[in-house]
Amino acid sequence: MQHLAVQELTEHLILPFGAVDIDGSFDNGIITHEYGHGVSNRLTGGPNNSNCLNNGEQAGEGWSDWLAIMFTQEAGDAGADARGVGTFALGEPNNGPGIRRYPYSTDMGINPETYGLLAQSSEVHDVGEVWCTVLWDLNWALRDLSGFDPDWINGTSGNNITMALVMEGMKLQPCGPGFLDGRDAILLADDNLYGGIHKCLIWDVFARRGMGYLADQGSANTAGDETEDFSIPPFCQIPVAPPVLNFLQT
Repeated sequence: MQHLAVQELTEHLILPFGAVDIDGSFDNGIITHEYGHGVSNRLTGGPNNSNCLNNGEQAGEGWSDWLAIMFTQEAGDAGADARGVGTFALGEPNNGPGIRRYPYSTDMGINPETYGLLAQSSEVHDVGEVWCTVLWDLNWALRDLSGFDPDWINGTSGNNITMALVMEGMKLQPCGPGFLDGRDAILLADDNLYGGIHKCLIWDVFARRGMGYLADQGSANTAGDETEDFSIPPFCQIPVAPPVLNFLQT
């Protein structure tokens, strides 16, 4: 339900043809997305360099979309739910298509994006949405494992772990990172923060979207020369595997 103040305001923003002109400034996702650029630019490449996200395979728009849907997720949500970006400003429900090619979802029938789609992604938002998709999967894999906590400051649940890994990963990745640089930085973050206990879960998530063990990034300066791969490393292929999270099998 829209906040009363927004309802009152939009009643006075009627276009000549009768549609409601909703200001994007009232869309929490849009605001978080734009502030998110400050986060990714500030953290990538170290504290003295804010000019590291200009290369072809950089994922700045992806981190911004991801922060938007991370901070607006709720306890009753499901990973397979469709989550559009910019839906409020378009007058759509949260599960509307939004402004991306696909809404975000762990269900590959709703969002089929994989690393290979970068070959069809010449625009920065198209590139970014592939990165956001895999990070959103990671959030849900960790939520399935460790639950959800709305306390972003003191919480220790799956969403909190995901946030810690991605934030630390931004700090650890090189200037001008490609997607596999970002993946490897998240794996290193897990080593640093959690002793590597989530490494095979992380590999499963990234491999499912084509960023697996034998994937090849090509040049981080180019989106489209990547080789996707769906395999996991040998050390995660144990004879008796632990239970696999349900959505990773779809």
